[in-house]
Amino acid sequence: MFGTIPTADIPVSFHPVKIGVAEDPEFPGRAVELDACVALPENAQPAEYPLIVLPAPLAPIGWRAYAVFHPLLKKGFMANLAAKGYVVVAYSERGLAQSDGKIDVAGPRDQADGTAVIDWVAEHIQAADMSRVGMAGASYGAGQSLLIAAKDKRVKAVVAMSAWGDLFTSLYENETRHIKAFHALRDLFQTWPGPPSLPTFPPQPQPDPMPGVSRLNPETEQVFQNIVDNVEIKQLRAYADKRSPIQPEFLDELNRPDLAILLCTYWHETIFSNNAVVALFNSLTGDAKKLIVQVGDHGNAEGTGLAGEYSRPTVAAMNWFDLYLRDEGSPETEPVVVETMPYPYADARRYRTWADFTHAPVRFHLHQPSPDSDGGLDSQGTGTSWSHTIQIEETSAEIADTLVQRGISERLAQFYRYSTRNISRKNAAIWSCPPFGEDQRISGEVRLRLTVTPQTEHATIVAYLFDVTAEPFTIPPGKNFDRIITSAAYTVLDREPGVPVTIEVPFQLTNYLIRAGRFLRLVVDTKDKFLADANADSTTLTVSSTEEEPAYITIPIAANT
Repeated sequence: MFGTIPTADIPVSFHPVKIGVAEDPEFPGRAVELDACVALPENAQPAEYPLIVLPAPLAPIGWRAYAVFHPLLKKGFMANLAAKGYVVVAYSERGLAQSDGKIDVAGPRDQADGTAVIDWVAEHIQAADMSRVGMAGASYGAGQSLLIAAKDKRVKAVVAMSAWGDLFTSLYENETRHIKAFHALRDLFQTWPGPPSLPTFPPQPQPDPMPGVSRLNPETEQVFQNIVDNVEIKQLRAYADKRSPIQPEFLDELNRPDLAILLCTYWHETIFSNNAVVALFNSLTGDAKKLIVQVGDHGNAEGTGLAGEYSRPTVAAMNWFDLYLRDEGSPETEPVVVETMPYPYADARRYRTWADFTHAPVRFHLHQPSPDSDGGLDSQGTGTSWSHTIQIEETSAEIADTLVQRGISERLAQFYRYSTRNISRKNAAIWSCPPFGEDQRISGEVRLRLTVTPQTEHATIVAYLFDVTAEPFTIPPGKNFDRIITSAAYTVLDREPGVPVTIEVPFQLTNYLIRAGRFLRLVVDTKDKFLADANADSTTLTVSSTEEEPAYITIPIAANT
């Protein structure tokens, strides 16, 4: 959680620039220039310093997210990198902040723009050593960095903070639209910043000069509307594949031997699937790779680092570039770095591989629940036959109380507390296990196997695994003590109504410490404010188990050591 920034004391100058790139095909003859800034170590000699390119996160201020500018203060991630001896070029992608053009969401135009930025540096910035090029970014800039690095072999090191591996699963995981995350992203794509409240250098972007005019290119605008309407999902898949580092088109190039890749994600990531980021990490075949998974949600940890203070991701980024662009330091023997929920202040654990981190899965059979009591989570017995019908209604179970922001509190050990004992057993199927006699750690992927019988052609379930205060326990009125560990949703589509279908549901990856005396509670309901469910025409949903198709949940759990 806390630490120091590597020593950086080289004087730096900042130079706002415009970088010309290819025009939008829909608007021939209309020039496209990217809003950018160069941070340059002073008194540099030709080809003296490695180059770092920073595509902007999805923020209305664009590249300024990497810098804090004020007449008396110039600092930030790009300033820290430059002061350590790097030429740094940060830019706002097309359509973002003061950059011209239409937003392409890391598509082929953005990928070509990244190469054009590197070309521009080669032509205009003599101090940059073009044999030592790195890229780094947060969120939108993270995905851009990976995709551009795959296309441009001049890039030798990448740092992707709050990255995505597969854009499709971030929007449409397990056939379920992550609608709240999508709306948040769409709103940011269409947002222009307001005028600055204080004098700043360089000048801040101004309000939208064309209010009401879409900033999206036509393909992106159509895909976004299709997501809202829940149509043409194959088109979304094709669109996302052109923007997903885990796809072979990009992965094959990311596996070239001279490219070093650092990926960062979060346990409670609500924007981009952490499962897909880990899958990308495990698909990288080279030795020069590292994975950091932290407590919190999208962008939470690196925020302080982007502003120039300490954060684990940004300090790791500086060390990564020192190692692979300047040959300073030694490769890590344990490159998988994980923080533990719900204890963000504890030392991060380190492992040689992701497989070394994960525990073997333990199967907990799900026994008959009822409207009045929980079913059993049984790790010793076998599957049984039962059926249980729930009402399709909202419950107090939810993925989080807020998108992204709750993760900031989690990094301060302030986890949202639930009262799972008060969830209506008529609107949810619920299972619990006995309290644990010693501390337990869940490390890896939880998976649920369950049979559902939809009332119509489509149905959605949402599953949550909670860390629960042991009962009986005198809980003061208004006080909640349960915490969410992980969650997942799953939608069955185009099924014959009334015919059972058995599904397997992968949960979000987790690393969670459960204290002795507490227990696990699994809640399955049908709605969550973060998701667009497919239950609109139904009133009930039946979940069941048979001896031939037993219901169970596998949890990678073991006594904590």
